[in-house]
Amino acid sequence: MNQATRDNSVWFQEWANEYDNTLGKVSRHHALLDLAVEVSGIQRDDKVLDIGCGTGLLSLKFLNAADCRITAIDSSPQMLRLFQEKIEKFGLTEKIRCLQISAEEMEFPSGQFDIIAATVSLHHVKEKGPVIRKIHEYLNDGGRFVLGDIDMDTTGRLDDPERLARILKYLTLELELAMREGGVQAFERMYDNGKKHILNDGEYCIGFDQWAELCRNAGFERVKTYSLKESGFFKVLVARK
Repeated sequence: MNQATRDNSVWFQEWANEYDNTLGKVSRHHALLDLAVEVSGIQRDDKVLDIGCGTGLLSLKFLNAADCRITAIDSSPQMLRLFQEKIEKFGLTEKIRCLQISAEEMEFPSGQFDIIAATVSLHHVKEKGPVIRKIHEYLNDGGRFVLGDIDMDTTGRLDDPERLARILKYLTLELELAMREGGVQAFERMYDNGKKHILNDGEYCIGFDQWAELCRNAGFERVKTYSLKESGFFKVLVARK
C-alpha cells in the first residue's frame, strides 16, 4: 500500500462514525442513490455487487426495491463494521455479505453478477480502466454496470487556474448544501473533501464522457447517462454488457 492509499484509508477510518450524519443526511446524495436503483432494472433474485458500499446506504435501497442478494465490498473496516451492525439489526444476514476489499483488489468469477453498482466511490480509484474491465468480466450477459458519481473533470495540472475554477463551481454548491442540510460537522467534512479534489489527493474525478469511453473500451456496448434533477453535477451511468 503506497503512502497516498494509506492516507486515504486513514481519512475514511476517521469519517466512518460520522458518515451517516454528514453525507448520509444530504438529500441530494439520497436522490443519487434512488436514481441509481431506479435505472438499474433491479429484479427479484438478482445478484448485486456494491463497490465501495460504505455504511450500506445503497445496498439497503436495492433490497428495499427488490428481494435480491448483495455482495458489498469496501476497503474500510470501520465502514463495514457500521454496515454489519445494520445488517444484524434488520435481520439481513442471509441477504447481504460484506467483504473488506478494494475495487482494485477485488476478484470474482466471470459472469457472477446481474448488477454491479458504485456510487461516489470509483473516483477514488486512480487507474480506472483496469477496474472497469474487471466489472465487465464479472457481469453476466445482459448485466448492468451502474455508476453514480460527480460529473467533474479534475484531470490536468494542479497549478492550472482554469482547472481550479471548474472544481470550485462544484465545491461552492456542495459546501452550501452540506452546511444547510448537515450543519457544521457536514460542512467540515465536505470542506476537507474539497481540498482532496483540488489536489487530486485520493480524489480523481473525471467527467461522464470519460467514464462512458472507459466503459466502451472495456467492451460495454450500450451506455446511457441520466442526470440528477437536484444537481447537474451528479449523474448516473448505466452500461449494459
